[in-house]
Amino acid sequence: MTACARTLVRWALAVPIAAVVLGGCSQGGGRPAGRTSAPVPASTSPVQASTTPVPASTAPGPISSYAAPLPRPLLLAQGVSSANPAHRFRSQAWDFAVMRETFNAVALLPGDQGTVAKARRAGLAVVLEFDYKKDFFAGNDISRKVQRIVEQVKSHPGTISAIQVADRLNQDYSAAQGLRYLAATAGVFHGELAGVPVFASVGTRGLTCGFPGQSSCVNTDPRFQYETNATLDAFRATEYLDGFVLADNLKNNNEAVQVQAWRAARARWPSPFILLSNASQLSFPSARQPGGQQAAAALVTAYMTGPVRGGADGLALWAWHQLYQGSVYTFLDKGGSTNTLWRAMAAASASLGLTREPGP
Repeated sequence: MTACARTLVRWALAVPIAAVVLGGCSQGGGRPAGRTSAPVPASTSPVQASTTPVPASTAPGPISSYAAPLPRPLLLAQGVSSANPAHRFRSQAWDFAVMRETFNAVALLPGDQGTVAKARRAGLAVVLEFDYKKDFFAGNDISRKVQRIVEQVKSHPGTISAIQVADRLNQDYSAAQGLRYLAATAGVFHGELAGVPVFASVGTRGLTCGFPGQSSCVNTDPRFQYETNATLDAFRATEYLDGFVLADNLKNNNEAVQVQAWRAARARWPSPFILLSNASQLSFPSARQPGGQQAAAALVTAYMTGPVRGGADGLALWAWHQLYQGSVYTFLDKGGSTNTLWRAMAAASASLGLTREPGP
């Protein structure tokens, strides 16, 4: 498809969106993806290895990039909400400092620039993360929410490294539906926020299915009808996204399958398109980490070093401290104490060459 044709498709998808009315906001704290059974992007800014913050332009005219550098590899902590004290162990300062032992980035809800500043002072890059798709498909106008994010980023250039616009976009919605939502969110950001990478969280069974101990490639469950490589191909074949936060449905902590799956993903969606491995299997609901050193090592190799060995640009791991189905999921023990898993995660992070995004 030519650039001209892609533009026509983009505008055709966006036109019906303007007539809907204002609705509420979702925090995107739903079911973790990991717990379920190429055109050039509009933003040409790839994952950056540089650790120098991008300053605001002082010259007249449009700014060249509103983005702060995106570390590579990116190790993104999810399940963090500045608006919700229940998403913290102790305080923002304590949590960010400990988080930095393993992660170099944190996902935050839009609207709280003070927390963005605290995270950056702790050495964490910031990804704004939201999920308005239920509101959108209920017929509510999300444009004011989207515009407020534009205003936040423009008002504080060089502080936000990326934006994630959806949680598991294709779990309940088809490719055609997903493209409508992306036009209303990622399309706006690409039009107004130069240089800011835009991601969507997605899932596919197609990368791991058919291997020994993995799911069958013949899917008869309608719950997973859209979680296919073909749906992701449709998302990729637009100018809306710069990358996927991707869950691949790995079973049994199989590192060998994971590496093969990510090699296939990298070949199917080549660089500079950004691929982050999304996993929820490392966090736990119990008071203390279950299993010992061997169990921790299996999780870390399957969901941290395995994807990067296969070609992933980084990791998005759920959850730092989040309530899910009546239990709080964490990587640390519930009092904030370290454990074998956390130490293995920190060691893996160091082995991957984690980079630091300096504060202002």
